[in-house]
Amino acid sequence: MSKARQLADLGNQVDDGAITGTNMVINGAMNVNQRGNFTGVTLSSYFVDRFQYVGTDECTWSLSQVSDAPSGTGLTNSLKLENTVTDANIIAGDYAQLRHKFENQDLKHLMKGTANAKPVTLSFWVKASIAQDYSVRMRENYSSTSRHNIQQFTLASANTWQKVTMTFAGDTGGDDFSGSDDILPNVIIEWMLGAGSDYQGGTPNAGWADLNNADFDATDTFLATVNSTFQITGVCLNVGDSAIDFPHESYGDTLAKCQRYYERVETSYKNSSTGYFTNHGNGSWVGPQFNFKVTKRSTPVISDLGTFSWRRAGHRNASATTIGAGTSVIGALTTDSFVVYVPESGISNGSTALLFSNAGYFYDAAAEL
Repeated sequence: MSKARQLADLGNQVDDGAITGTNMVINGAMNVNQRGNFTGVTLSSYFVDRFQYVGTDECTWSLSQVSDAPSGTGLTNSLKLENTVTDANIIAGDYAQLRHKFENQDLKHLMKGTANAKPVTLSFWVKASIAQDYSVRMRENYSSTSRHNIQQFTLASANTWQKVTMTFAGDTGGDDFSGSDDILPNVIIEWMLGAGSDYQGGTPNAGWADLNNADFDATDTFLATVNSTFQITGVCLNVGDSAIDFPHESYGDTLAKCQRYYERVETSYKNSSTGYFTNHGNGSWVGPQFNFKVTKRSTPVISDLGTFSWRRAGHRNASATTIGAGTSVIGALTTDSFVVYVPESGISNGSTALLFSNAGYFYDAAAEL
């Protein structure tokens, strides 16, 4: 690219207000993967943080973070979906997508639904085992009819990294969602991998319109091909009609952003020199309390991972007794913390003890969009 072209692009980005260093996509470099990788997936699932596989297909998926990225970009990881068992009976409503959702409060500056609506540019690197046309939809869920803008790109070569850039005009139609609840997912980006006839035969690249799934103009090839793969990284959404350079940030900064939506809370203490001091009341040990590292978007859903038990000891380095195996209860749940109640009968109210969980035990706190 010539210096004159670079300066012209820079000036265009300044005019658009795009030179802010702001990427509205969280974890676009695919560096944070708190949940780990998954195999044998048949239901919609989050995996690499802030990204979600969503589908009604009958495929079986492997969802992972992999150490594979386009050279010369500073990127080191990508998100990967692999269709390990195909959909043997593709019906009209089947589809498989990758999604990224945005909180309303993070997009109000786009002034969607007003005469001053701003354009945005989506850029990303993609690699797939099937070279074909793929569609990307920007979808808003606030208007009474819902609206979308679908754009299509052609992946020229299989298993080769390709940079894709597409600009979505500002949507002056539909409803102004500036007054909507700040924490709702009013905008979603959807990458369509493959789908049945309900998602075929429409008109992509036609600008903003009322929702019509046929406009994906998809094929079912991806769903019908065993071990088909789709990888993506360097995902950036910025204000303006031209792409900014991908704004790399520290792992810690990205992790903190991701933990607003999901956090894995480790409870393990591996020896009796440390533990949670607690007291007993009404048939349970009250506590411990776990404080989240980041305030959650909304009151999270708490789930436990792994086979676990709690152990009780009278004091540090004392022998521990297993109690409440598999029966702990979550209480006092807020966006900042929760308390675990561990039942044990036959203990006098007001008794005190140290509690320990077994190694490798976690609670999941999810406040996803």
